[in-house]
Amino acid sequence: HNVRGLQEQIESLLTLNAAAFEARRLQIAPVRPRKLLASVVQRRELHSQSRQLKIIIESSQETAMLDAEKMSVVLDNLLSNAIDFSPLGGEISLIARRGDNAWCFECIDQGPGVAAEDARRIFDPFVQGQRQAPAQRRGSGVGLSIVRELVRAMGGAVVLLPTEAGAHFHVELPDDL
Repeated sequence: HNVRGLQEQIESLLTLNAAAFEARRLQIAPVRPRKLLASVVQRRELHSQSRQLKIIIESSQETAMLDAEKMSVVLDNLLSNAIDFSPLGGEISLIARRGDNAWCFECIDQGPGVAAEDARRIFDPFVQGQRQAPAQRRGSGVGLSIVRELVRAMGGAVVLLPTEAGAHFHVELPDDL
């Protein structure tokens, strides 16, 4: 059991280091955020169906200039966490919108949210919040670190917005159009 746990930690550390290395190589190209959100939702379809979740996509048909592969990893990590932490039959919103000189992506769930004492550290490697997911999960605590690393590489920022219920992650990327 201990060896398996150590192996998982080593694999997570390797994944984090690979993401940090890969983050340096950006491939900026025109992307339709709505299509990007839809593809991430489709990849997580079985996962969300098993929890009987409704995932709502809100986005215009506009084009953004960003690294689609890295943004896909960011959104996949956020959506995976949202699925795990959402109550059975709950709802998750994935939103992409153009703001002032930036693109904003949001992932909002109805789960237990992040405890106030965890909010500042939640993006640090191997940090797992105190609140437990209703679904059984095997996380190592590097997913949000990878999100932060990739978003920073694209010149953006990711924050956890305060909410009364659930978790609300907000990613902002410069609009290079």
